[in-house]
Amino acid sequence: MASPSTAPLETRVAASRQARQNADDARLYEGRSHGQVDQRPDVAREASSTAAATTPRTRRKAPNSPHVPQSASSSREASQRPHVPSQTRGEAGAAGSVRPTPPTRENSEVINRVVISNPVVDIAREEERMAEARPAQPATGTVTGTGASLAGSEGVEDGSRRRQDYSKQSTRRKDVQFGEYMLGQTLGEGEFGKVKLGWKKDGTVQVAIKLIRRESVATNPSRLPKIYREISILRELSHPNIVRLHEMVETDRHIGIILEYASGGELFDYILTHRHLKDPAARRLFAQLVSGVGYLHKKGIVHRDLKLENLLLDRNRNIIITDFGFANTFNTADDLSDDIVYNLSNREFVKKYRLDRQDERGMRKGDLMQTSCGSPCYAAPELVVSDSLYTGRKVDVWSCGVILVSSSILCDFNIVDRFSTRC
Repeated sequence: MASPSTAPLETRVAASRQARQNADDARLYEGRSHGQVDQRPDVAREASSTAAATTPRTRRKAPNSPHVPQSASSSREASQRPHVPSQTRGEAGAAGSVRPTPPTRENSEVINRVVISNPVVDIAREEERMAEARPAQPATGTVTGTGASLAGSEGVEDGSRRRQDYSKQSTRRKDVQFGEYMLGQTLGEGEFGKVKLGWKKDGTVQVAIKLIRRESVATNPSRLPKIYREISILRELSHPNIVRLHEMVETDRHIGIILEYASGGELFDYILTHRHLKDPAARRLFAQLVSGVGYLHKKGIVHRDLKLENLLLDRNRNIIITDFGFANTFNTADDLSDDIVYNLSNREFVKKYRLDRQDERGMRKGDLMQTSCGSPCYAAPELVVSDSLYTGRKVDVWSCGVILVSSSILCDFNIVDRFSTRC
């Protein structure tokens, strides 16, 4: 038991007061310390409840898959987990580029397709043209140049131009497919559409595809029957110097006419570039032209638009007659008398014998026709000076004569240029 203090009263009162103050300070400090401690468990409980809420979701997403990274409940767990490499967009694009992308087809589907021949026959047709253009072997036993060397000896550029393999073009150009053919560069363009270079996926044989927009002929009702008439005429033709029709493809947007491809371009461009044709070359090309036109007339067909621009050259510089947009048919068994031919400009005579009337097939007597068509510079006088009837075969023969004159006699570049300008 503590002995009673002998200190003065004032001293004992001051000590008691100081002790109470110290006790109050100690309780205050202890209360603050307990408040901080109480907050920490709350944070810990809140963090643990969040982790507990996310853990079941992760387990439900991937129960026992070691290949799928789990969601980390804390930054420490995320840093300790081994990194699983993922495929980036660039890597995915690089991996996808290994497989060739399929060509883009035309938006509309094919609704009609008529196959006439295989484009592979163009190789045999080219050899047939070369065989016809090759002169007979001389009796002395000397070897005559053949193929490209023969063409060069006649004054025509040799056949050094070869078919290009467009099937291996750079992938930067977007491939477009029409029917069974891939579309390439534009060869020409007209009022109703374009002519494009085409080839099949193997790239062996090239073709010319005439694409006619349906919307362009919708406003002209008479144009569509002429297109079908041109296709009908081309289907019946098989001559080495006349363009070959391979296929006709119709879609909702286009009418495609797949034709034989002439890599040598137009005869008109060749004359402008080389100024003139030498006599042997002019005779050979004109003989091919007459052979093709004679074949047409025997089949009951007139071209009515023969000109240098419609005469194409193959890679060996042989003639190919093309563009049958103005072609028409006639009855070969129905001949015209001389009296009818000489009185075609007499309107009373024409009405008297009803020569301007058409039969149930839409034909007039013989090869009489009335529609004025073709190019004025190549047209016969009866087409230019009057609107009376004319004989279709004689119109073609006149155009052949103009072609012969323009390719051989008009050998000066400026004269040919002025001739083209006036037309």
